[in-house]
Amino acid sequence: MATSGSKNFTITRSDIITSALEKIGEYDIGEVPSGADTSSASRALNLMIMAWLTKGADLFLRETVTIFLQPQQQSYLLGPSSTDHATTSYVETTLSAAEAAAQTVISVTSETGMTVADNIGIKLDDDSIHWSTIASLAPLTINDALPSGAASGNKVYAYTTKSYRPQKIVYAYRRDTSSQDTPVDLIGEIAYRGLSDKASEGPVNQAWYHPTLTNGTLYTWPVDGGSSVDKLIIVQQVRPDDFDANADNPEFPVEWGEALVYGLADRVAPSYGIPRNDRLLLKAEAAEKLSDALDYDVENASVIFALE
Repeated sequence: MATSGSKNFTITRSDIITSALEKIGEYDIGEVPSGADTSSASRALNLMIMAWLTKGADLFLRETVTIFLQPQQQSYLLGPSSTDHATTSYVETTLSAAEAAAQTVISVTSETGMTVADNIGIKLDDDSIHWSTIASLAPLTINDALPSGAASGNKVYAYTTKSYRPQKIVYAYRRDTSSQDTPVDLIGEIAYRGLSDKASEGPVNQAWYHPTLTNGTLYTWPVDGGSSVDKLIIVQQVRPDDFDANADNPEFPVEWGEALVYGLADRVAPSYGIPRNDRLLLKAEAAEKLSDALDYDVENASVIFALE
C-alpha cells in the first residue's frame, strides 16, 4: 500500500465559498463564483464563525496570557489598544546592576529575545513595574527614564505584542516571583460588587471579567501588594481570524472543514431562492456537521458535579 506520506491538507476561503455554492446548486463544478457572490458569501462566513463561539467552538481558540500586575491597581484593560500590559509571549531577565532614578541605560543579565520598540517593564524597589519601550540595544536603552531606583537582581520583562481582547476568560491563576502558581477564582459581577473593600491588599484570589468593547476589563481582588506576585495568568477565548482574502485559511482545525462548508451553504441558501424543503434538509446536515465537530474537539478532562 502506498500513501502520500503528507499531512498538509488545508482549505481556503475560496474553497469554502465555492464548495458551499456548489452544494446549493448555484454553481457547477469548475465554475468560479462571481465577485458579488464571493463578497456576500464571505460576509456570511465571517458572521457564522463569530456565532459559533456561542456554541462552544473555542477549544482551539484559547491562548495563555500573562498580565503584569501593579500594586494597588484594581482593574486592567485587556486588548491591543490597552495602556495596561498583557501578552501571550515575553522574555524575562534581571538587572545585572543597581539602577538609579533618571537612568535610561539599563544593565540586564541578557538581552536575548528583545528587539527595538518592544515594551519593557523594570521592577522598581517600591515593587511597581516601570514600563517604557526599548530605544536601542547593546547597551539596552529605554525611552522613559526610571522614576526611582531598582536593585540588582530585580525582574525585567519585555514583549512585542499585546494580547487580544478576551471573548471570555476560561480560568486564571497567579504566579509569584518564584514561578509558583495558585488558582484564582473567577466570579461574577454581583459577587465582585459585594466585596466590601475593593482596595484590600494581598495576593489576588478572585477576578471578575467585564467584556467591555475594544478592550475588556478585568477586576482583581484583593489588589496586588507588589512584593511576591507580579503576574496573573489567564487562559482566554479569542475570536478567530477574519476571512479577508480568498487565500486565507480558516483558524479552525482541518476536521472542521465540512462544518464550514455545510454551515455556509445553509446560511446563504435563502439568498438564492432554494426551496424550503431543500433548505430544511441542508440545515439538518449543517447542524449534524457542526455537532460532530463540537463533540470531537473537547477537553480530555473529568466532569465533576458538586452539591451546594
